[in-house]
Amino acid sequence: MSVALLRRRPAWDATHLADDETSATTRFERVVLPHLDAAYTLARYLTRETADADDAVQETVLRALRYLPSLKRDSDARAWLLAIVRRECRDVRGARQTQADSVSFDDAPALELVDVRTSPDDAAHRQLVRDYISAAVGRLSPRLRETLILREVQQCSYDEIARITGVPIGTVMSRLSRARARVAEQLRGVVDPGDLS
Repeated sequence: MSVALLRRRPAWDATHLADDETSATTRFERVVLPHLDAAYTLARYLTRETADADDAVQETVLRALRYLPSLKRDSDARAWLLAIVRRECRDVRGARQTQADSVSFDDAPALELVDVRTSPDDAAHRQLVRDYISAAVGRLSPRLRETLILREVQQCSYDEIARITGVPIGTVMSRLSRARARVAEQLRGVVDPGDLS
């Protein structure tokens, strides 16, 4: 046996394991944690419930930490994490099958646009438009809603959405087109297109 083999630390050496854990934690903090807000936003839109989104993100973080070695490239961390969020949200939704797809979307976190120059009437009108849009998005099927949220809110590329959802890019494009058309149809006659900018 060679001397080099005898000097090598055994796999069960506690120092060796501690170094690996520190390295994984550092990588997790550097690569995954910056995307935690995006993960929560997606979970919130997919589950429609604050408590369910919290549970899904908590499970996502645990899974991400556990399976971090399976992340091949750090540049794919966002898509990888959002794919885990999506699966966790499906688990939460599956556990709550008794809930109808048309549940109120009122609890969704509203995007706050602060403009000190807007009048109270303008602010109220903008809030009303946001409420109409949120309701229209909330009425979409889960697959169309997740695709629309990934593209328009999370700003994912078609390729990232395909990786997250596990479907071909053509399916992503089709779902996105149908989601946009359905939201536009629901807003027709209710919201002036000029109010959407």
